[in-house]
Amino acid sequence: MNLPQITAQIGARERQTKSQLSSLVKPLKAKKDKKNWFVVFMTFEMSQGEIVFDSPLPYSEEMLETYHYFGNNSAASMQTYLVRETDSLFYLLTTVWNDLYLALQKYGMETSELAEWLRKLQGTGLIHLGEKMKEGSVSLERIRLPSDWKMARCEVKKEGVVIDGDQYKFEDFIRRLLHDDVKNNRYVLVVPRIRDGEKIWVLSQHPDYMKLVMRINNMHEQEDNGVSDSGSRRVCYLCHEKKEDVSSSYTTKFNRSGINKIFTTTTINAARFHAGGHEYDDAYSICRDCYQNLFSGESVIVRRFRGTIARESAFILPEAMIGSFEYEYIAKIKEHVDFAFQSEDAAEWLQSVEAEANFLEGPYAVNTLVYRTDGNSVSVLDAIEDVPVLRFRRVMEILSKRAAELHPHIKGFSLGSIYRIIPVRETEKGQVDIHRVLSLYKVILSGHLLERETIFQYACDAFDKGMRQLAKKVITNYRNLALLSFINKEDFYLKKIAMSYLALMHALEDLDLLDKPFFRSPSEEAKEMEHTGTGKDIGQIVQEMEHFLDRQGFVPEAKALFYLGVLVHRVAVAQYLKEHKTKPILKKIQFQGMNTKEILRLYEEVVEKLRQYNKLTLFAERLMERFHHYYGPLREKWPLSDNANVFYVMAGYAYLVGTKAPDLSPAEAEELENMDEQVE
Repeated sequence: MNLPQITAQIGARERQTKSQLSSLVKPLKAKKDKKNWFVVFMTFEMSQGEIVFDSPLPYSEEMLETYHYFGNNSAASMQTYLVRETDSLFYLLTTVWNDLYLALQKYGMETSELAEWLRKLQGTGLIHLGEKMKEGSVSLERIRLPSDWKMARCEVKKEGVVIDGDQYKFEDFIRRLLHDDVKNNRYVLVVPRIRDGEKIWVLSQHPDYMKLVMRINNMHEQEDNGVSDSGSRRVCYLCHEKKEDVSSSYTTKFNRSGINKIFTTTTINAARFHAGGHEYDDAYSICRDCYQNLFSGESVIVRRFRGTIARESAFILPEAMIGSFEYEYIAKIKEHVDFAFQSEDAAEWLQSVEAEANFLEGPYAVNTLVYRTDGNSVSVLDAIEDVPVLRFRRVMEILSKRAAELHPHIKGFSLGSIYRIIPVRETEKGQVDIHRVLSLYKVILSGHLLERETIFQYACDAFDKGMRQLAKKVITNYRNLALLSFINKEDFYLKKIAMSYLALMHALEDLDLLDKPFFRSPSEEAKEMEHTGTGKDIGQIVQEMEHFLDRQGFVPEAKALFYLGVLVHRVAVAQYLKEHKTKPILKKIQFQGMNTKEILRLYEEVVEKLRQYNKLTLFAERLMERFHHYYGPLREKWPLSDNANVFYVMAGYAYLVGTKAPDLSPAEAEELENMDEQVE
């Protein structure tokens, strides 16, 4: 993946159809209902010497470009952007006007009409200009207030406006000024303007303002063609042309939390040292035209190529493997890939892309960058590079096939499902161990090798962490496991985890990603045997279990543990009916791994409980016979790991969840039926 090239290509295409300032336009922060959004004007009344918040207009997306909404300037730079979100009204009431005037002076525009307007505003007492950055403010006493609002003292803070000792959030402050009592109305954008008699000037649309913004962001045409920092012609590392305006200094203008900063460096290791210091032009120097392409491309990527993977922000960037790319087409690819990571059913995803024949066969690859940003910096969590779209199709087809084979035990499985079965701990800093999920995605999509034991560890961890949380009065962590859906339904949580991992294991084998296989090839007879549903005949039910195990390719030792899990479920149901709602038998299972001695002790405990609850039925005896048949004689070397032992026991337990065993008493059958209805 050549990230700067992809970004520059997207930016070059955007610049052909949009104005240069379009690349600076930012989206508003996400809020719920846009139906009642409004834009309000902050009007400087020159003739009356007042500042009035008035003329609210219904919001539309086009207004962001019409009024040139560029978000906030970075914290360390001058606050020159005029149009602000309501939450950022602090800047319009304080430093914007002084910083804007200083910027006009810095860029040789102190004689411009915009600078003259600022001096007039100061002359009428509507604003105060200072001499240094961050100084100055509007004259708060000139704001037109409601007649019932007596202002003894007014103060502006970052969080809101304090009047007579009472603090108001900025939006509430504006609502009071507009006499608006409708709480559903949201005032989201503030646009400054000047009214002098009949004439009105919207300052963010003034040609001088647009010219200044372009100069601040190195987007203007350089009259003298410019020179590099060292005064010589250099080769731009993007377009590979030798130019005089090639410099590394352009990179300082990039958004500190944007995609361009990911592959930009000014570290000592990347720069040649000479007597005058480090030569940063040696590292990632670019020409002005490529800088503008990168700047524009970053804006497009943020708007159209940003998604989420495992609840982390991600840039999803398709590129053509041969030839040039089609801009609209790669946007469609991004949408399909993003959906793949959100979907819980691969079959649904395949159906959604069925009409996109080119997506399934086109010569495109997908690059994914998962990242975090605090607004001041950006860090990459993982990168999944150069994944052909055909690979996505194959992965989703395999996941869909394996989920269908496990129906009705699971309803569906997809790439998005993987995030929901690997425990991810959260702290105030975010998802701590998300790397496990991202690494597995990388293995699946990039074709890397994976140790079989890793999957057993993940499965056991999901059993353990989930059951611990469900045992609490309040779930406090691991919300990616969707635990709120399984409160008082622990059995169905165990079923979801066990059967989902079974589908995943088969998919990993199909993709040939494992150092050792999980299963052996099923016989032809087992492949043809269909699940016929639960019957009342004991022999038929055991036979169905046998065919299920054969279809899954379980080895004999795994089959033995599976039958032990079925027996554990029979005890758990009996305990539940005896008012042991926590099913104490489950506490005998060490979810972090059990060796053969612990497995045999569990078996003895299960048999004892069956006797105790008078459940040593013919069905239970058949299950015990199957356990002994496959377990065989005691041996020194057991082929399965401690984690694998637990997984196969829980697979047997999960198999019977939602299924009526043939030896259920009427009371047990009724209780299980009630549980099934609650889940549905």
